[in-house]
Amino acid sequence: MRNKIILDQLRAKEKQMEQLVCNSIERTGNSVQKEFYQQWKNHNREEAVETMFYELRQNVADYWLNEKYTKDSTAAFNLLYLEQDGLYGGEFTSFAIDFRYPSKKLPQFEVMDDRFHYIENRNNLPACVIPLLDVLTQEIQGKEYDFEEWDDVMDLYNLFETTAYIDTHQTFLLAHQEDLFQSLPIQKPFYVAVGEHDAGAPQLIYVME
Repeated sequence: MRNKIILDQLRAKEKQMEQLVCNSIERTGNSVQKEFYQQWKNHNREEAVETMFYELRQNVADYWLNEKYTKDSTAAFNLLYLEQDGLYGGEFTSFAIDFRYPSKKLPQFEVMDDRFHYIENRNNLPACVIPLLDVLTQEIQGKEYDFEEWDDVMDLYNLFETTAYIDTHQTFLLAHQEDLFQSLPIQKPFYVAVGEHDAGAPQLIYVME
């Protein structure tokens, strides 16, 4: 039920952002804007989730469970924060966190959240590529100023980002079903949050009960 709420909120935002982009295209008739919108429409979500899951599984084995990086850390954590670099990013970096949150309600995160206690030797590890944002990063460089206004660029980015976060939700649903994190010292409820570096509070994306 809680994941349904999260996914419904993401889909509602995606619909809202698509409408903003469509309204802008109708207003400006900008060909570059149309090109990127069509690219978004052609996005293969199932393929993206497969790619993200495969790379996540590989990085769990290569980094998250590797003594070379974790130094045999056995400290439990109940939140995984995935950070990306926005318009010029395209991949997630992971941070394991002891999230001091006794409530059963869905958490709302804060900027510089003092309930976050980062786990030593489980931070700044590779998580996975974000296919949709990776494509945007590669394609948009040099074309940003072909848009009528910077707000149009950001509306397009927010549409791509929201869809990428839906892909991320589905990736962690699959990871949950496949018990991908069974060898990690996680505690439930286990929260997965996403965010852009230095761009506001993290956003809850998935909960493992």
